[in-house]
Amino acid sequence: MQHSSLVAFLSGILTAEAFAEEIADEVGAFYADLHETRHGFIDISNGPNFVMDQAAARLLLHAIATKKMPAEAAVYVADCIVASDDIEFADEATRDAVSFVEDDSSLFVDGRSEIWTQKEIFSALEKLN
Repeated sequence: MQHSSLVAFLSGILTAEAFAEEIADEVGAFYADLHETRHGFIDISNGPNFVMDQAAARLLLHAIATKKMPAEAAVYVADCIVASDDIEFADEATRDAVSFVEDDSSLFVDGRSEIWTQKEIFSALEKLN
């Protein structure tokens, strides 16, 4: 993933739809690798330090709530945020929001067909100021 594209999305410069389209091939490759080897490979380019705040977290959650970004892409984006050496969290609420998106265990543990319910997404949004 290109750091500049991720930051553009988190800053509201790049729409969720355009960003999801840009990363679609690498998301597909990530999940293919994950299913084949049980280890998805994440590669994010370096870039200037970016402090992710609650507004950026809201953009990510809103993209999920409005289905402007597929759930699998959102999980991949959250994984890239966490893996990046150049992205910091402004506060715990922001970190918690990204952790919520990153956690896709409900698909495997609960056997759900969707990663999150709408209620869970809106609850995560409400926790942000």
